[in-house]
Formats: sequence, structure tokens, C-alpha cells
Amino acid sequence: MNQIKVEPSVITREFNAPRQLVFDAWTQVKHLNNWMFPMPGCTCEFVSAEIENEGSSLHKVTMPNGHEMWLYTKYEEVTPPEKLVFLQYMSNENGEIVPMAHIPNWPKDMLATLLFEEISAKKTKLTFLWEPRNPSDLEAKAFENTRSDHGKGWGAGMEQLELYLSSI
Repeated sequence: MNQIKVEPSVITREFNAPRQLVFDAWTQVKHLNNWMFPMPGCTCEFVSAEIENEGSSLHKVTMPNGHEMWLYTKYEEVTPPEKLVFLQYMSNENGEIVPMAHIPNWPKDMLATLLFEEISAKKTKLTFLWEPRNPSDLEAKAFENTRSDHGKGWGAGMEQLELYLSSI
């Protein structure tokens, strides 16, 4: 096991929605298909989803230009409505893990930890921690070299989530 420590990237957002709904938006396909993408004009389609402890999912994000991105997710902890922990990977349509083509040495195992905190009956604070698990030196450097962009991917997804939650 690698002992390299990397500080996680942290995104904190508050949503005008009950904690259970925000949690459900992360764990139910009927919600995920409506926001789990980086920008308007994209689509999300889950082809499999066992969003539970030790479960997995496979989904496709299609960009406005038609480019497809496949993502395989392994769920480690699903504790409603408090916590969600998963590893997410670039994959192909068969769920086979593939390297990230446009970032050399990108960490193989990317761990996401989401903490859902009830601020009030209609307001939720989400803390999203994102970090490589057991990175090599090169993977840790690739993660650090892209740190300033981490909020653009997941941060943009959070904006889509906010829009979606305000629409239901």
C-alpha cells in the first residue's frame, strides 16, 4: 500500500432542499439522469445501478457535441441520508476501467466522500471530498497539477444539481 498523502479537494455547497432529497438526488437514477453532467445540453444515462453498500453503477454522459464519456462507480458506503462514499473510474461501455486519455498519470482510484448536513428542514449543506486513493508519485503529482481545475468538473455538476433541485 502506498503511503503518499494527498490533501483532498473540497467542495462545499448549500442547497435549498431537504437533506433526504439531496441524498436521493445522488443515489436514485430517476434523479441522477437529470443532473449528473457538467453543463446544460448534456445527457446522462445509467445502464446499470446498484447504488448500495458494495454495489456499482455504469453510466454514460453525452456531451452537446455527441462525445460520450463512460463512468464506472463502486459504492463503498451508502448511509442515508448522511454519507455516500464511492470510487469513480473512466470506463468503456462495458464497464471496463480505462485510463483518462487527456490527463497522463491520472490516479486510477479516485475516492469521493459526500457528507450531507441538515441546516434546516429545507436547507442542506453538502461537503464533497475528492482524492486519489493510494496514488503513486506520478498520480499524486497529476492530481496536484490539476487541483485548480477540480471545482470545474464536480463544481459544474453541483450547479446542475442546484438547478435540478430547484425545478422539482
